Amino acid sequence: MPKWIIFIFSAFISFTLFLYLLINPKLIYAVSIENLTQAQQEALNKASLADEDLQELIDYAPDLLNLEYIFRTYSAQSSPLAYNPGDANGDGKVDGLDYVIWLNNYNKTVTNGAASGDFDINGKVDGLDYVIWLNNYHKIFPTPTPTLTTSPSPSATLTPNPTITPTPSASPNLSPTPSPVRPNIVLIISDDQRYESLKKMPYLNQLLATNQWSKFTNAYTNVSLCCPSRVAMLTGQYSHHTLVEDNLKMRLFNENDNLVTGLHNSGYNTALIGKYLNGWTINKPLNTPPGWDVFTPFTVAAYYNYKLYNHGVLTSYAAAESDYSTDVLGQKAVDYLKTAKQPFFLHFSPFTPHLPYTPAPRHANADVGNIILTPDFNEADVSDKPAWIQALPLRNQILKEDIIRNQYRMLLSLDEWINKMYLTLDQRGLLSNTVIIFIGDNSIAHGEHRFISKICGYDICNQVPLLIRFPFTSGGNINNLVSNIDIAPTIAEIAQISLNKPDGLSLVPLLRGQSTLNRNGLLIRWAAQDPAYNIPAFWGIIKWNWKYMELETGEKELYNRLTDPYELNNVAGKPENAQLEIALHNDLMSLLNQ
Repeated sequence: MPKWIIFIFSAFISFTLFLYLLINPKLIYAVSIENLTQAQQEALNKASLADEDLQELIDYAPDLLNLEYIFRTYSAQSSPLAYNPGDANGDGKVDGLDYVIWLNNYNKTVTNGAASGDFDINGKVDGLDYVIWLNNYHKIFPTPTPTLTTSPSPSATLTPNPTITPTPSASPNLSPTPSPVRPNIVLIISDDQRYESLKKMPYLNQLLATNQWSKFTNAYTNVSLCCPSRVAMLTGQYSHHTLVEDNLKMRLFNENDNLVTGLHNSGYNTALIGKYLNGWTINKPLNTPPGWDVFTPFTVAAYYNYKLYNHGVLTSYAAAESDYSTDVLGQKAVDYLKTAKQPFFLHFSPFTPHLPYTPAPRHANADVGNIILTPDFNEADVSDKPAWIQALPLRNQILKEDIIRNQYRMLLSLDEWINKMYLTLDQRGLLSNTVIIFIGDNSIAHGEHRFISKICGYDICNQVPLLIRFPFTSGGNINNLVSNIDIAPTIAEIAQISLNKPDGLSLVPLLRGQSTLNRNGLLIRWAAQDPAYNIPAFWGIIKWNWKYMELETGEKELYNRLTDPYELNNVAGKPENAQLEIALHNDLMSLLNQ
């Protein structure tokens, strides 16, 4: 066949695939990640076991994975695994030369894989291989090396140089003398719950309609990732002070001096039921950390086929309907509340609505209403966004709607157990002296700004539901800017204990009707110290009317929170905002160095 005919035919294929990918963009990535070698797949499985949040990207956005790093780090082979999709000639770049190799071998049966343009390694050079090449065009894949690389440092003009103050390893938590009767405290943490999903929890909304419940409409996480967020809520400290900046750093959490040890040492009966901290079982013997009277966590969080630890005893659960983990944990929480000695602190932390998106069987087909996508979904014009956002593809709308729908269904079981816990407290006559805090550890994007997962600086990743039942005053909406680092100081004030150098503020003054807190903005951050995530480091500040972010790449983002709530129009770099950016930069540096 003449080469000019092949060229015209390939151009037709390119145009056809382009149109198809507008409808089903996930195909770009599905091909390259579903045709891994056995060794590559084993390395990917090990990575997801070490960090459960990687599974979101593996399933739905492998474009955000640093596969080269994952294969190099988690490979069981003596030599590191290479992963250069689209690089036929092995020069580390995906460019026109690789296209020529694909074109020359188009429609041929080959045996040497990528070297002949067979990028999905199925023995034939076809249009799917072109899709892989097209997706990775202009990407550079570093030559594999056994030496682990570290994430790049921010540029000199942007390096915040925060003061690192790790918590002392053995300093006791000193508490003031408590009053005779202190409130019971129930802390409920959902997993990857989006702020807007609160409206899909009917029992909780009924409770909100009563007095004594406050809804915080501007609550954010410091780091939008499970382990750093949960550590922040147990310490009241920013991630650059706890040093737990990703899901693999749990070992840096000081289990000897935190909120729980302070509560326990002051006389509280303490219980954890559900998820503790990511990776708490990795490279260490199973034991009960200091401060917990009842400690019943997952070894690895799941909905079926999981194990719960209980003071040295492991109990296995299978895949029966009765093994659904939200129900198992909910019943354990209710049983604890029936008999708990006062004052008590219950930390109830089910896995829901984290992926895999698995509703309880009774809710599998529940009608949760229409799924309404916001204007930032598949954002059309990302020319004002950082380069890493511009490189993202459009996402599959039907798939994302199904995920959101199932997350709503998953919350129904949690909602039922919150109601049962509330009724149990009522039956014991404890509501008048029990504070209930409901919060999400972080939110998650399902295609907003074309992003999938949770580690971003946009509201869709960082804004979380936060409700507090404070029985000593009437409730209502509270619009002040608050953070997950405020949870520990709030509980500490309620329980009359002290914390070690908290960065957060107690929310009790707001609950009692005070209008302001002494705060100059909220800090959001991603240190990018886990190279498995192909997401650049950033640090930002949220103020009442502005959000400002700086990236390690030197790029900046600035959004007017009052006129642009979906963060569609980045106004950083505009001359009229020059002085504002300087002021926000200075405020941001103050937060990083406090």
